[in-house]
Amino acid sequence: MKLFLASSLDKTLPLLLKRIEKPAQELKVLFIPNAADPMENAWWVDLDKKAFRNEGCQIAEIDLRKISTEELTKQIENADILHVCGGSVFYLLSLLKEKGFDQVIIDSVRNNKILYTGTSAGSIICASTAWLYLFDVEEAKFAEGMKDLSGLRLVNFLIIPHCENPRFTESNKNMIVENLPKHSDPVFLLYDSQAVWVEDEKFELLSNEL
Repeated sequence: MKLFLASSLDKTLPLLLKRIEKPAQELKVLFIPNAADPMENAWWVDLDKKAFRNEGCQIAEIDLRKISTEELTKQIENADILHVCGGSVFYLLSLLKEKGFDQVIIDSVRNNKILYTGTSAGSIICASTAWLYLFDVEEAKFAEGMKDLSGLRLVNFLIIPHCENPRFTESNKNMIVENLPKHSDPVFLLYDSQAVWVEDEKFELLSNEL
């Protein structure tokens, strides 16, 4: 099982490519932007695409709203990397659970059929639960009606991304400071220049900064 959980993939992709023996030009990336569906200007999705393309990777973009679990399984079999973009944590989890995509991804990653990479929300959902994000004002509305706040349970820690980014500092501060004592799992506070590399039961914090 291998995962690369980033705050911002466009700032950390070279750290991932160093871990992959296959040349970037031969890598096939299954690109999932759906976490950004509710957002009007999802500029970060374009940054992720550009990062992969600049390295020469081949991208196949899919819309989870329009495919079946069988189609997703087939697409995964023909790809090297499954990349899940940022956006809304709870919107993304709802979509994955509603259509049964969550189990397809879990099985594929755990059985080493594909390497999982995530940006922001795409990294957050790999935790055992996204409960802490109920205290993010922008996220709460997407959690309405959700009875199950569990994540993919691929890792036993939660990612809090963009910790040095002014656009997110205040919401992260309110969420973490006030509610972290109630959260039982470990938490990684990531800068946009950092990512967590997971290989089987081991993990490592990677950074572009010295």
